[in-house]
Amino acid sequence: MSIFTNFKKKLLKGAQNNLSLAIYSIILAILVWFVISMTFYPSVPKTIQNVKLKIDISGTAAAESGLSVIDWDVDTVDVKIRGSRTQVGNMNSDSLIAYVDADNITTTGKKTLTIKIKGNSNISYEVDSISPSTVNVVFDKYETAEFHIYPKTPNITLAEGKTIDSEESVCEPDVLTITGPSAQINKIAKCYAVSSKAEELSASYTVPNDSIELYAEDGSLLDQENLTFNKTSFLIKVPVLTQKNVDLNVNITNIPAKFDTSWLMDRITLSKDSILIASGSTQTDLPSKLEIGSIKLSDIILDYSATFNVSKVLENAGLKNISGIENVTVTFDSSGLASREFKISQENISIRNKPSSDYDYTVVSDSVRITVIGPEEVLSELTASDFLVEADLLGSDTAASNDNIAQFSNDVTITCPDFNNVWSITKSKVMIQKTAKQQTHSDSE
Repeated sequence: MSIFTNFKKKLLKGAQNNLSLAIYSIILAILVWFVISMTFYPSVPKTIQNVKLKIDISGTAAAESGLSVIDWDVDTVDVKIRGSRTQVGNMNSDSLIAYVDADNITTTGKKTLTIKIKGNSNISYEVDSISPSTVNVVFDKYETAEFHIYPKTPNITLAEGKTIDSEESVCEPDVLTITGPSAQINKIAKCYAVSSKAEELSASYTVPNDSIELYAEDGSLLDQENLTFNKTSFLIKVPVLTQKNVDLNVNITNIPAKFDTSWLMDRITLSKDSILIASGSTQTDLPSKLEIGSIKLSDIILDYSATFNVSKVLENAGLKNISGIENVTVTFDSSGLASREFKISQENISIRNKPSSDYDYTVVSDSVRITVIGPEEVLSELTASDFLVEADLLGSDTAASNDNIAQFSNDVTITCPDFNNVWSITKSKVMIQKTAKQQTHSDSE
């Protein structure tokens, strides 16, 4: 039994000696590895990811030139560094700062700048590479500009017979001041205060906007990033009008008695028979017909045409033109018609409405030439005696002289009493002589 116990003690003592030897061997190996590493490999590489790029141009030539950083396309970089194992081993993304140098930037636009690295501690290291190595930075100058702002109500609908007065639909206030990069400001062509509220209107309405939209010249919607507005709340006025489609016509004036007006009107054509008009009044207050102008019968020549401004007529009547039609052309169908000249002698020219019974009035012009229009078959049968030429002295200024004899010119009217489809296009004058009548005096004794 004692032999077994002694053997056990010797075995345990040997095992303890081997364990100690193993521990000493490991410690010695670490010390040898450390000495060799420090002797033959004093500097080691390390990659640090997601180092944040900071762009600060304060105090640079770019800032002194009034430039601002608008945008850039790199947020973080990966950096490979090399340094003492004991120093760089604990470095991370917070130990480094990525930056750019803007000292040479003095103009607006997109610039490609080299990314640089600096540390925020006293650790020594070398930079092997930066990925990406450059960044595109947009520089621009901020400016402020004023724009007229227009209303936009895409979800507003109208009751039957109603329309919006687009000219009077406005925003209050109607000016928007925008501050931002000049390149963005220069793209703005139109500004809208937008209300998305849905409503059916039968009367005028005021609604606040809920957004602002900016559009370029080509109608594309613009990004509002980097832009600031002096005001974002506007009131949109939506004036509602009553609309109605009305027929158009023209009035023919200076028509002789018994002239066939309907025959003449059948030959007249308007380029538009009707237009859409609007008013703040009710439907019943709007006219069913609209006279766009008057034409003297004597002005209607062969192949006659004339253009009338509809908007002006409506404006004078307190109505609005919402048809988009500004002018209407009136044409006369001259098919089957002809013109012919006649010479009317003095004895066939009469005077009416003599202004004073103290004078005799006589025509002293030898004759007057007239031009008339009518159906070809009718004109071929007419003679000068078929025409009535009159000098109407009503309202004429015959007091040019107080002498016993004086002369003055006067317009004449020309009619063809026996034919209801013949008219004169002549604008003529004749000379009238007024002669004082002899007075009879009786002497009293």
